[in-house]
Amino acid sequence: MRAPIFRLRVNLVCIILLGLGAIFLNPLQAQNQRQSLTMRADVQKANAKTGVITAAGNVQILYPEHKLKATATKVQYFSRERRILLEGDVLVEHEGNDLQADKMTYLIDEGRFEAQSYTEKSVETNIHVAE
Repeated sequence: MRAPIFRLRVNLVCIILLGLGAIFLNPLQAQNQRQSLTMRADVQKANAKTGVITAAGNVQILYPEHKLKATATKVQYFSRERRILLEGDVLVEHEGNDLQADKMTYLIDEGRFEAQSYTEKSVETNIHVAE
């Protein structure tokens, strides 16, 4: 009776080790695990059906892999579309450059920003030029 239990334990250990090996030895998988988007806010809500995370009130975003820091009043992260919508006093710091607007969309896969202003002040971009 002990032999089948021992084999079961050995099989489980092998499966676990193979799984861990696949995670840690696969460079693509390891790279995906290092990528992270951090959002801090007064309130956050997530919808598992739509894949949308909404953050409101003093929102801060850190996205180190894209060299992106941002603040806004409201942010929506559309995980399936890989898009971030920022609204209200938006300030984005990207690769040493600053962008300010009332509303901004960041298309993650394209690395593209689309900015709009609804008030009398215009969209402002400060580009740091290397000498």
